[in-house]
Amino acid sequence: MSGLVVDENLKAQVKHFENTIKSEVESGNAECAIDQTSLRHFFVPAIEEGGCNLYTRELTVPKGMSFTGQLHRHAHMAFLMKGELLVVSETGKKHIKAPHTWVTPSGAKRAFYALQDSILTNVHLTSYLGEENLEQIEEEVIAPSYTSMGLDEPDLKILAVEK
Repeated sequence: MSGLVVDENLKAQVKHFENTIKSEVESGNAECAIDQTSLRHFFVPAIEEGGCNLYTRELTVPKGMSFTGQLHRHAHMAFLMKGELLVVSETGKKHIKAPHTWVTPSGAKRAFYALQDSILTNVHLTSYLGEENLEQIEEEVIAPSYTSMGLDEPDLKILAVEK
């Protein structure tokens, strides 16, 4: 995330929020609401001269839903096509309304709260094409951890919530 000022406290808050959602769902204290969302995939064939493909993920979320995004390996374009979101990332807090376009830097993770029914779209470059290659595409664009990208994991100790 070169050139961007990273707030380590916000980075830790986003990771803690993600961990909290996961543990609350796993313990039965909260319901997983993934069935209230839809995720669609779109693919554009390779440009012969460039040797790359476009992969687009379109996520529809209902008003009132809180969620975190994936940790992406590469910078990519993101679009809020419909709705209104509160967004927190390691670079700050934003209130965005559709239509809204931004560049997501590599290594960014965000927490979202949908103020309205919303449609969020991400566009990635990939060397794979088609739904049958979705697992390889996701391995190519989504990182399992910060350390897998050579970055430091969020320091949850600064929040005084984790030991």
